[in-house]
Amino acid sequence: MSTASEGSSGTALRWGGILLALALLAFLFAWFMGWIRFTTDPRVVEIRKMQEEARQKFVANGGPNTLVEATEAVVAMAQIRQKVESLPENLRPQAERSGGSMFRTAMRARIDGYFALPPEKRQAELDRQIKQEEMMRKAFETAGAVASAFGGGGGSSNAAAGGSAPTQQGGGAPRSRTEESRNNWRKQMIDRTTPEQRARYVEYRRAMEKRREQLGMPSGGPR
Repeated sequence: MSTASEGSSGTALRWGGILLALALLAFLFAWFMGWIRFTTDPRVVEIRKMQEEARQKFVANGGPNTLVEATEAVVAMAQIRQKVESLPENLRPQAERSGGSMFRTAMRARIDGYFALPPEKRQAELDRQIKQEEMMRKAFETAGAVASAFGGGGGSSNAAAGGSAPTQQGGGAPRSRTEESRNNWRKQMIDRTTPEQRARYVEYRRAMEKRREQLGMPSGGPR
């Protein structure tokens, strides 16, 4: 009886050792392939630094106030996007998540800024934001035209595709992807908000679209 028990115990230990060795090999393989890291890759650190610098320069003070500033923002977005696209596939999500987080923060700041004002001053804030959106649109169009002229295919106008944009206009749904991709992007954005935030967003967008209509302007901004 004791011999059988010892045999079973030895077999269990051997299998345990085999499983442990396989797990160790799998871990070493994942580490070698770059799937597991104990530190953030320096390239991702550089991109996050660029994103933070863009946030401080173009978002912290309410966004660009002139077409020159808007153009600078677009150029910064394009540079960040190029850096993200140069990363290995397994590192891109880290940089894109930080960019997406920046956009969501900027968007919440715009909405909170609108609701923080007394009702009689909210229209003026919408007008300011609409003017800013139009400046960003022109900056994107200019950047796209320049890139096309030099054979770049309008890369700057797609700078926001990975969520690296520091402003609302530049951080909207990906422009160069399929409708399904854009819908998935919007769903992910919504999933990261609370019911209260979604309600405020809907009210804000309704007010924004109404004001744009009053000014005879087309619909704009992410929805």
